[in-house]
Amino acid sequence: MDRFQGFDLDTFLLLAENKFNDSKPYYESVKEQIRQKAIEPMRAIAGDLQDQLFALDDQMMLVPSRMVSRIRRDTRRAKEKNMYRDNVWMMFMRHKQEWHYQPCMWFEIMPGGYTIGVGAFYADAAYMEQFRRLLLENQRVFRAALKKVRAVGAVEDFDRYAREKPGEIAADLKPYYNAKSLYFIRYSSDMEPLFDGSVLAELRTCIAAYRPMYQFLLKVMEASIAEKGQNYADYRL
Repeated sequence: MDRFQGFDLDTFLLLAENKFNDSKPYYESVKEQIRQKAIEPMRAIAGDLQDQLFALDDQMMLVPSRMVSRIRRDTRRAKEKNMYRDNVWMMFMRHKQEWHYQPCMWFEIMPGGYTIGVGAFYADAAYMEQFRRLLLENQRVFRAALKKVRAVGAVEDFDRYAREKPGEIAADLKPYYNAKSLYFIRYSSDMEPLFDGSVLAELRTCIAAYRPMYQFLLKVMEASIAEKGQNYADYRL
């Protein structure tokens, strides 16, 4: 039986009020409620998805307590200095300190909705160069992965180069070939699946649909690491 049974109706009001008050004393007064109503249900979801995620990538970080974000923000380098956030997310990816250029999936909740996405966790110019090379060589494979991503309502959301990159790419794939980064996101403003627990089934459907795109981006990661002369299996940051 699944552990996750849905979020309480007041979960998101609690998160919003904590962000609005933006003070450590207030946070300490509601910390346990936030843990019970937001953090623990997210960890329950992570646990319920473990088998499916392990089948997708047996090197993925699957410890629920390490997959879910914190409420307290790190503001040391941030322009926005609010100490607390009103959104919570979990990442489905390999350990970010051990794998460079890795793909990821995520699930995020916030007042007013939730998102489910897939993309490259870190994409610099060298990574995107490898992506373009693999895209040129595997247009049919990428197009099939793209079809599955779109089938669950995810759309691309990334910046593109103003000047097109050289290469004989099919017209329908040019937006992706000229992307500066790469990720796809499904957004829903329907809160009911969060409350009745049916978002878990939705997550399972999206993970299955995102699988080919995740695997394509995994190949880009391998090529990016190999290009730098690193051993793929032993590479660490």
